[in-house]
Amino acid sequence: MVDVFINYLLIVSGYLLIASVVYYYTRNFIIPWVTIMMIAGLIIIAAPQDLAETQEIYSFVEHSLPEIILLIFIPLLVFESARSLKLQDLRKEIIPIGFYAVAGVIITLFLIGIGISVIFGIPLIHALLFGAIVASTDPVAVSTIFKKFPIPYRLNVLIEWESLLNDATSLISFSVISGIVFSSLAFSFVNTSISFVWSMVGSVILGSAIGYAGGKVLNRWKGTEFVSFTLSIAMVIGGYVIADHFLHVSGVVTIVFLALVLIKTHKDLLSEMMQSFHLYWDYLAFMLNALLFYLMGVSMAIYYLHLTDIWSWILITLAPIGIVILARVVLVLGGDALLRIAHVRIPTKWQKVLIYGGLRGGICVALVLSLPTDYEYKALFVTLVFSLILVNLLVNPILLSRYLRKSKLNVDATTDGNS
Repeated sequence: MVDVFINYLLIVSGYLLIASVVYYYTRNFIIPWVTIMMIAGLIIIAAPQDLAETQEIYSFVEHSLPEIILLIFIPLLVFESARSLKLQDLRKEIIPIGFYAVAGVIITLFLIGIGISVIFGIPLIHALLFGAIVASTDPVAVSTIFKKFPIPYRLNVLIEWESLLNDATSLISFSVISGIVFSSLAFSFVNTSISFVWSMVGSVILGSAIGYAGGKVLNRWKGTEFVSFTLSIAMVIGGYVIADHFLHVSGVVTIVFLALVLIKTHKDLLSEMMQSFHLYWDYLAFMLNALLFYLMGVSMAIYYLHLTDIWSWILITLAPIGIVILARVVLVLGGDALLRIAHVRIPTKWQKVLIYGGLRGGICVALVLSLPTDYEYKALFVTLVFSLILVNLLVNPILLSRYLRKSKLNVDATTDGNS
């Protein structure tokens, strides 16, 4: 028992060493450092391993990792991202944000589903399940790139809000389609619409209530930054579980509004305590992102080891990224035409940033790994998702960085970006 514990300590120590080295030496790379962490996890686990250890890792990835991502990583990372957002930005940009985060996800999952169905010859409803898995975007890698270039404030608002709220639509869509696939439930537009509205409205109310109550408690306690940080973690994890498992509303939206209201209500965070509070959350985000992408790389290696046919490698590498990019292009360009009807203008240069910035991440991994073990398309979907993420996080950041360097976007939010 002691030897096992010692081995785990060495593994943890090795992981922390890798995270430190990768971040220090690659934080200024074009490719985001989290992508390097993912590749590190892939390489290390792909190396020759003891058979017993490999089986133990496989069991962890198969049975435990999805729940860990959905119940711990996602709520904490959502709060970390949402704490810097402003509710007035959502009110001001509600039309484009609502379009991309709600209608955009539904449009995307259908476009991806149709493409996957045609190329791999699987029934459309199963292909739509895959579409729901990969329909939402991830903000981590994009935000890393944005820190290196001046970005118009409004464009940054659109991308951050979309990447946070579209997770909720993707999770709801996944739940509905998986219910049809695995439970043979008939689709009901009315029931689905009611569930969606309840999920959104209920989560806004719940998140706002928890954030307001937490802010008032911290104001009364006049706690230190340690208390504020610790209690905020408790509210995030507890609020997500209550929303998702007990009230059956969106845990992601709950955490977004919890963060918005807590920061606004807890007055001490607006004074000298704010710097320490946000510093702690910055470090927690660093550790979570490093571990999440490292575990994603570990998962990729495990599933890639089953592939031996070179043509299978080529198909699963090129097909998903091609379909997802095409779907993103159709959504952004077509969405611009629809948004113009509502007198909302997305500058041409910004549209290219929205296309390149459509990266996929942790939510996709958690959803695809949560599929039943005996599901006939699970192995295919897992491999497609991992290939998509790997190529997406390697290629898109390079294209996005080059475009931002050449285009020299005007940081003035009032400029239309066509100059």
